[in-house]
Amino acid sequence: MEQISISVLAVAIVFFAAPLFIDLAICVAGNYRRACTPSGDARREIRLAVVVPAHNEESMIESTLRSLGAAGRETPVYVVAHNCTDATAQIATRCGAHVLILSNPKLRGKGAALRHGFFVAIAEGSNAVLVVDADSEVSPNLIEATRLKLSEGADATQCRYELKLTPDQSRIPMARLRALAFRGMNVLRAKGRAGLGFSTGIFGNGFALTAAALERVPFDAHSIAEDVEYHTKLVSAGISVFWIGDAYVEAPLPKSLEAQASQEARWEGGRMRVASRSTTRLLAAILHGRWRAIETLADVWSLPLSRGIIAVMLTVGLPVHWLHQFAIVCAVVALFYVFEAAMLGDEPVRDLIALVGAPVYLLWKALITPLVLRQSRGRAKWAHTKREAPQQ
Repeated sequence: MEQISISVLAVAIVFFAAPLFIDLAICVAGNYRRACTPSGDARREIRLAVVVPAHNEESMIESTLRSLGAAGRETPVYVVAHNCTDATAQIATRCGAHVLILSNPKLRGKGAALRHGFFVAIAEGSNAVLVVDADSEVSPNLIEATRLKLSEGADATQCRYELKLTPDQSRIPMARLRALAFRGMNVLRAKGRAGLGFSTGIFGNGFALTAAALERVPFDAHSIAEDVEYHTKLVSAGISVFWIGDAYVEAPLPKSLEAQASQEARWEGGRMRVASRSTTRLLAAILHGRWRAIETLADVWSLPLSRGIIAVMLTVGLPVHWLHQFAIVCAVVALFYVFEAAMLGDEPVRDLIALVGAPVYLLWKALITPLVLRQSRGRAKWAHTKREAPQQ
């Protein structure tokens, strides 16, 4: 009976960990290939608008709009002030944005704000929309790089999305590890998918859609992880998201551990809920010949790397030889992945040195598991993450 229990546990570990490490191996391999480009035959005119969903972002909205102004002064910017109780709308108006007030307690979630912004922007003459969160800054070339990729035939794009550390945070291993994990998820894996011809994915910030894509796949994502949910619908419909690697959005890392834990839990919990609801859709797409959906299916069922490592660490105490071999392969893949993620940053050596804090980071991730499970429920909602505006 004990041997059966051990075998069941071993199979369970492989079942939950394998999608992650398979996906990591695919993405690491794809990083050595050039990203695929749209196959459009001729350039098309793109009338791009920026949609900024905002929920109580008075501390950050001005710096975000200033950043967007530098990136494209002729591009209309729509700020959707969604159930705000602060001065977000007034500040955005003063900065020259088109402010859309959305005050309806029954319309919860970032998805509701995006749907409203998309509808108004397209109704007023735009044929493509770029999403930028209200707590972010963008690279000066983001708007033009997005417009160019869409004009070449892409119906959906995603740019590089990173966490920005303050000088004080950059000296803290825990903060650097969070930024490194974020880069792995939102840069390395996206770039790797693009190199192998898969859909890059959308990460809720810095992604763009054409009106044609929205007509074909309406933005009716309602979960707390609306970006992941909508991406599964795009892929199921045969629409790929193309990578823009030379432009970026960046958001500051929350300073308090409480805010960081809340943010991590919303991301992870939301992905868990999407995975359970999107599997049938993705399997149907695969059966209909859309084989690229295989990678998306592996992605939504992938554990976060930290939890995958914890799962593999459990194999040490189990007397199962083949499981130990599985763990060695996973460890090698993880090492390559972390190294590649560090090399994509500005300070790879400091990122790699920060790995000395990995045990503390893994412990922290384990401790917030109950919060992640709560956020995986249907009652979870969009919440403001408290950040500080950058110093000028």
